[in-house]
Amino acid sequence: MRIGIIGQAGESDELRRAIELFLTDPQIKQIIYLGDDTAVDEVLSDFARENLGEDEFLRRGAELACLGSAADIEGLLAEDRAGQRLALLRRLPPPPARAIEMLEKWIVLAVHDKAILDEDDVANAHIIVYGKAADADFKRFGPRSFLTPGPLNGGRVGRIALRADGGLDVSLLDLSGNSVLRESISPALAKVVVTL
Repeated sequence: MRIGIIGQAGESDELRRAIELFLTDPQIKQIIYLGDDTAVDEVLSDFARENLGEDEFLRRGAELACLGSAADIEGLLAEDRAGQRLALLRRLPPPPARAIEMLEKWIVLAVHDKAILDEDDVANAHIIVYGKAADADFKRFGPRSFLTPGPLNGGRVGRIALRADGGLDVSLLDLSGNSVLRESISPALAKVVVTL
């Protein structure tokens, strides 16, 4: 299981490319946009216009059932699956809210600006993912890790992948999907601390 992380976008072409990178990865189960703007809404509108609606899918499906080849039908189904994967894209709730994702026993906390976090937020998360940054970065502080892909015009996105042994691989990727940084986090660090 993987989570894709996209930083603040200044340009819709870069954002579209980043989203498409994660949509083509079948192990991605969530894509989080860390920006505090509406760029993701514009790109989603473009995708929606390009993808099949239910009526168009049924019309083309009936037509292909009578006249199409197996390859034509498979193409229609692949097009429909791609449209359904757009539901994996999430944007952050407005501040001061935070987004929390679970990867088995790992807690991933996502915010646009990490300055809104308090001590309890940091104490109870394993990985803090944030969008407001000048550059892509990954840092560890004891059992906590901080990840930012930086602004999207820097050409980086993030990915958090659950390994078979229960650990995590945290990566920064370029927009072609090549790893530029990869860190492994041991499953022994996945302990929850509750503060009262």
